[in-house]
Amino acid sequence: MVFAMSTLAPGLRLHDRFLLVARIGVGGMAEVWRADDTVLGRPVAVKVLDPSVGSDTTIRLATHREARAAAGLTHPHITRVYDYGEAALPGGGLAPYLVMELVEGTDLAERLAAGPLPWPAAAAIAAQVAAGLATAHAAGVVHCDVKPGNVMLTQGGVKILDFGIAGLAGSPDGGLRYGTVGYCPPERLAGADPTPAGDVYSLGVLLAEILLGQRPESSRGVARFPMLPGVPAALTRAGAACLAADPAERPSAADLARVLGEVAASAPAAPEWAVAPTRVHAVEARQATPGRAVVAAPTSQLRRRATDIEPDRSGGPARNPMRAVAVGGAAAALVVVAIVVAIVANPGGDGTPGGSVAQAGASPQQPAGDVVVKPTTTPPKPAPTDHEGALAAFKAALEDAVDEGKIDEKAADRVLRRIDDLERAVTFGDDIADEANDVRSELLRDRNKEHVDELTRRQLIRLLIPFGTENER
Repeated sequence: MVFAMSTLAPGLRLHDRFLLVARIGVGGMAEVWRADDTVLGRPVAVKVLDPSVGSDTTIRLATHREARAAAGLTHPHITRVYDYGEAALPGGGLAPYLVMELVEGTDLAERLAAGPLPWPAAAAIAAQVAAGLATAHAAGVVHCDVKPGNVMLTQGGVKILDFGIAGLAGSPDGGLRYGTVGYCPPERLAGADPTPAGDVYSLGVLLAEILLGQRPESSRGVARFPMLPGVPAALTRAGAACLAADPAERPSAADLARVLGEVAASAPAAPEWAVAPTRVHAVEARQATPGRAVVAAPTSQLRRRATDIEPDRSGGPARNPMRAVAVGGAAAALVVVAIVVAIVANPGGDGTPGGSVAQAGASPQQPAGDVVVKPTTTPPKPAPTDHEGALAAFKAALEDAVDEGKIDEKAADRVLRRIDDLERAVTFGDDIADEANDVRSELLRDRNKEHVDELTRRQLIRLLIPFGTENER
């Protein structure tokens, strides 16, 4: 059965206030809609959670508690949470929803599909994410899911998304999630409560991915930060410290923000630094299996803490880079914002201007008033619309996800069995929509355990569109 959120439609009002305009994203736990706040007269993003979450009183109360905590966060790099409610949906069921700041910009995950970014841009982005996390951690809020898909590059700098369903530090329920495969710290996978150190680990993975264009290799469940030519030693040390297996060995987000801001400000001020050196169309990068030829530094070098004191080569006293206050803090902050703005202005590295993307991804319908920027690159290849083509594309995407570690093999086997049933239904021409809904349900089944990478889950669900839903029968 497809969940009841599919009954949401443009024109629907939640609590006679928030008028839904267009769906701008869908994931394993929620749909995100562009909406109008008819009381205050402003555009907002409304995230409606899966009614299966709303049916669980414990989870619903936890969501409300954590949304209230997130609503108290005020920082230029954190997406604001405005409101929380619980709506009875037209198709039945009670769905909690969050009203958030509508963010326009470029999804970092989409940007990285075009290739890695130069180290100054990587340091700038990570510095702003760290600064936002530091404010949250000081308030006792842990994000629990720091990854490229939850980072937006805007004209004003970085915005961290999804703080509305974050966790409270030390809470035994861990918010609603353990994180996303590949970004989750090892202690959380072992069942530990969420802590700020877990967010710092995820940020270390994100920093490595920005430099590499793909997630870093791991050893015994712990990601390894790469040593790359031309990357400053201070940046490598900071990234390696984030990935320490022992949470106590990781730097705080506040210290990390200061050091990375200083590193970003030390780069040459040429406009080209924020532009990716490779010219790769995003659709091609997403469909290809990332290469495995990443050479990580020896363990002894990677485990060297960024808090170790590094001798000053100028002959002055030794200094601790993770405790240093950035030189010329205001100037460094301006440089960091300038780098991110340059990325937004040229996300593809080939002169292509950035598009306007709402909080959960590109909007399929641009409401009146938005500036629509037409890309100069080759347009993405459309997804198959016929049943045979969609099945082939789904199987290929599932196989790639397994190879890349983006889906648990057992979860993939269960999904594949459902796909076999769907293929038989296509062959004999009956119950196609029912079987497609069973595949969707299987993809959503393990959302709380995060057996499937969220972006992968979203892509697989989109490939099922040609098979329809029960509501279309």
